[in-house]
Amino acid sequence: MNPESRQTIHMGINFVFAPPPAMDKQSHLRFQQALVGAGIEYTGVRLPENQIEVQCGTANPLVIKVIGSDPRIGQLLILAPQAAGSLGLDMFIKDSEAVVKAFEETRGGQRQILASDVTLRDLFDTTHEHAFQELWEHRLGQPEEALKVLGRGIQGGGLRLVIPPLAGDTEPVQIELKIESYLRDSQRLWVETIFKWPQPRAVQERMDPGAQLRQADRYVEECVVKFMMGG
Repeated sequence: MNPESRQTIHMGINFVFAPPPAMDKQSHLRFQQALVGAGIEYTGVRLPENQIEVQCGTANPLVIKVIGSDPRIGQLLILAPQAAGSLGLDMFIKDSEAVVKAFEETRGGQRQILASDVTLRDLFDTTHEHAFQELWEHRLGQPEEALKVLGRGIQGGGLRLVIPPLAGDTEPVQIELKIESYLRDSQRLWVETIFKWPQPRAVQERMDPGAQLRQADRYVEECVVKFMMGG
């Protein structure tokens, strides 16, 4: 794998909290106005039942969802579903912090974060003819002949790892990691890294998307790459 070839194609952060936000039209309008005031200019708004979905930009679209369909909990989801353009991690963090600021300004009241998660999806170039060859033969040390028992050629495949929180960690985080050959381009590896913080936080703690996104990004750079390189 070529570590320098990393291309992030998806970024997302999700907060689950209680109590749920108000979902009336006035609250939606205040939120939209606060987004503009925070530097987030939206290009479209959808209003499914008990939620608002705001779409921003065209070259590097941002999707923001506030969901209040459960009478006990609410959700704020911020996505960059096509981050392959000029939208890098730093810009996504800046936008996410602006969205959180607009949310807190307009959805008022004291809330507790019950859980949160971050998802990063990356592509890496391989140093082999096929990405699955790099996984199967180079990383796992398995012979090519072992696959012949399946009776057909292999189009793609990968690994899925679930890593539990560290014992005694003050902010426990569970990690889910998928490393697969990219079916659209067999010479690239597709890596999905999901960080989940399942423990409720103190009521006074605020949403901090920058810290959580950077923590997941460091894990990709320092651990996932090292794992794939055989370290």
